[in-house]
Amino acid sequence: MRLAAFYVFLLSICCLSGCDGNRLPVAKSEWGTTPPIYPEYQDATIPVNIAPLNFEIRDEGEEHIVQIKGKGEPLVVKGRGVVDIPLRAWRRLLGENQGDSLSVTVFSRQKEDWYRYQPFAWTVSSDSIDGYVAYRLIEPTYANWNGMAICQRDLASFEETEILSNRKSGNNCINCHTFNQGNPDELVMHMRKVNAGTLLIRDGVCQKLNTQTPYTISNFVYPDWHPSGEQIAFSTNITQMSFYDAHPKIIEVYDAQSDIVMYDIQRNEVYTSPMLSDPDKLENFPFFAPDGKRLYFCTCDRVDSLPQQFEKVRYRICSIGFDLASRCFDERVDTLVDLTASGKSATLPSVSPDGRFILCSVAPSGCFSSWIPESDLYLYDLREKTVRPASEWNSEQAESCTSWSSNSRWVVFSSRREDGVYNRLYIAHIDASGRLGKPFLLPQRDPAFNLRDMKAYNLPRLVKGAVRVSPVAIGRCAESASEKAVRFNEQLYKPEIHTPTGSVSEVN
Repeated sequence: MRLAAFYVFLLSICCLSGCDGNRLPVAKSEWGTTPPIYPEYQDATIPVNIAPLNFEIRDEGEEHIVQIKGKGEPLVVKGRGVVDIPLRAWRRLLGENQGDSLSVTVFSRQKEDWYRYQPFAWTVSSDSIDGYVAYRLIEPTYANWNGMAICQRDLASFEETEILSNRKSGNNCINCHTFNQGNPDELVMHMRKVNAGTLLIRDGVCQKLNTQTPYTISNFVYPDWHPSGEQIAFSTNITQMSFYDAHPKIIEVYDAQSDIVMYDIQRNEVYTSPMLSDPDKLENFPFFAPDGKRLYFCTCDRVDSLPQQFEKVRYRICSIGFDLASRCFDERVDTLVDLTASGKSATLPSVSPDGRFILCSVAPSGCFSSWIPESDLYLYDLREKTVRPASEWNSEQAESCTSWSSNSRWVVFSSRREDGVYNRLYIAHIDASGRLGKPFLLPQRDPAFNLRDMKAYNLPRLVKGAVRVSPVAIGRCAESASEKAVRFNEQLYKPEIHTPTGSVSEVN
């Protein structure tokens, strides 16, 4: 009796995992619409190495059968509401159909009869995406960081692992994880409040830095690596937050002061330029060109009264030439994206590794656009010198932080389109001419996971592999009392001595 029950159990597992072959039910009729599914994966362009796009069928069906068909043997999956696609069969199907498309047909049994929906398609790009994405998991308002972690997700599966949890670093605020050209062995991140400092990880070694100097307004904040790996550009910011009692926005975040500095890793020293530390301007969000010869950044004129005049804070995206050998910046700043005349602020730039495009976040004002519902992504073509909204990727809610894959064909960005509160990650294709594919939500084993997950996905960063230094080793480095104090090089350029007037509140 027990043996018979065991075989029945095995049979049910096989049916749910798609081993039932190609047998499909005979449909009583065909509905003229595609199935109502969540997430909305219909007609998405997907990487050849992405995890299965499991989805939920939102109809009154008591049982469902899904056929995914392309070249080779079709994949048939059975389930009740949730379509759980077997990983091995999925990888085979994508490999056989890269550069082509898959047709997805859903059958729904309601009472005794089967019905068939119109099929929808997935385009399988032969362009692969970098193997991992790193992000910070945090409460959405940033007011509480008792449970915070920087994690990494294997994009070919559903495996998520921890890079560092603040449980291992004194329950502090950890943020601004940034990799050198997607290299998991070169990573920098910050800690605030408890065990404050900057963690620099290179070739398996973690080092803790004290980055406050007499000539900088704060410790290091937003970073970007020079492609050589020898220098890192940082902003230094005095950031303030204001919370609303009754307003569509929950929070307003703004800088009272900000500059940009360079950190020379080998010399352990900081330097800057008068073009990047103007006391009458706010300079923020540094980002290097792929060849390292230009530094992109955001800048705007300082506003006297904040937050009262917050709507006047509008940033432009500029660039300045940089010579690594002499560690000198040009004396001229070029403006690339200036939407201030149309009442818009452009921030959070990211540059495609092929040097063709800049993605940025555009909002009515401010530089921290994650909480501004009107925030949209814009695409600047460095060859054509034109800027346009990335309309295919935008929604009614905020789109903000972006990260490019190393082949420049994929972008991951954060969006609040699910519910207006929690940042979730979307992946989208872009071809060499700038044509944009439909974005799709980061796949989860359980497609309803994003509806019940109580953490926001903050600052996505595509990475070529997994970080190999263990969370325990990074945590020990974080809690270490030993830290290396950086020096300011006054000979290259000595700015005004800064006296901090506020506290740094890291939010992006």
